[in-house]
Amino acid sequence: MIVSDAAELTVEWFSAALGGRIREMQLEAMDIGAMCRMVRAELTGAGPASVVVKFPTAQPGTLALARAMRMYELEVRFYRDLLPLLDGVRTPACYYAELDEDTGGFTLVLEDLSARTRPGDVLTESSAAECSAVLTELAALQTATWNSAATQAMSWLADPARTVAIFDSMSAGLEPFLARFGHALAAEQIALFERVIPRAGEWIRSWGGPSVVQHGDLRTDNILFGLVDGSATLLDFQTVRLGPPGIDPAYFLGSSLSTPTRRALERDLLAEFHGRLGVNGFDFDACLRGYREGALYAVYLFCGLSVQVAPSERVDKVIADQTRRYADMALDLDSAELAGFR
Repeated sequence: MIVSDAAELTVEWFSAALGGRIREMQLEAMDIGAMCRMVRAELTGAGPASVVVKFPTAQPGTLALARAMRMYELEVRFYRDLLPLLDGVRTPACYYAELDEDTGGFTLVLEDLSARTRPGDVLTESSAAECSAVLTELAALQTATWNSAATQAMSWLADPARTVAIFDSMSAGLEPFLARFGHALAAEQIALFERVIPRAGEWIRSWGGPSVVQHGDLRTDNILFGLVDGSATLLDFQTVRLGPPGIDPAYFLGSSLSTPTRRALERDLLAEFHGRLGVNGFDFDACLRGYREGALYAVYLFCGLSVQVAPSERVDKVIADQTRRYADMALDLDSAELAGFR
């Protein structure tokens, strides 16, 4: 039942996947997402009136990267194994989730929320209300998985080997990254990259408790905002893992806000986030320290992985813009010094 091309999606396929007779269908390709292909299907018959189907990309380089990082496996397992434990976290409902562990192929059939939401855009600065809505959902995700024995027992989620291997390889990306994007960076930003990237493996091995489920790529391109209530729905769980709680809020705010706006709003937004967590023994000072430490995550991620992404006008603009914001954030928060990288 795993598909590798939209031509394989038939009324018979949908009937089997959704467990009810589908009489008619109409497909529309969705030109979004770099790591997979997506199709919106309008259906007549039993079940939902429309769904979104996700399956692997046809681009060889991107496909190899997705398989090497187990992105497809992680997202299928998130919806199939983890989501049932996450009461109150807004994500699309999942109607079908199938994975071929031998080939890395996968197919997801998800709830179509397009009629009542709008997608976020990482090139448009988020409002304080939008940030608050996303951090509300993030707090729900972290509260539900805080030091959870159930998530620790999920080897696909808890084993740090994949993440460690990725970070161990990042130092090799420094030179090509600066060759491609160094012209867009200030001298102090370049100096930050040169100081911390060679120590990526050391940094990832310093991660300690508490432990939560991390989204791992929490930016507005992976969010849907409610048209009526402004609520946030989290998408694209291809980088989930267990790790410290400061990573996702730092990654999100650093991406979503310009440097001046972040400087003005981040402490109040972080205080609101901490209040929603409501975790005993985790005070605001600990939350702030985790946030400051988490600011390095994006510096590593963009340097280590961005050079593996094929260039385009939008891609290069996003990477340059985001890299500057994240570098400013890490410098503002003395993140490298906090990690002991002087």
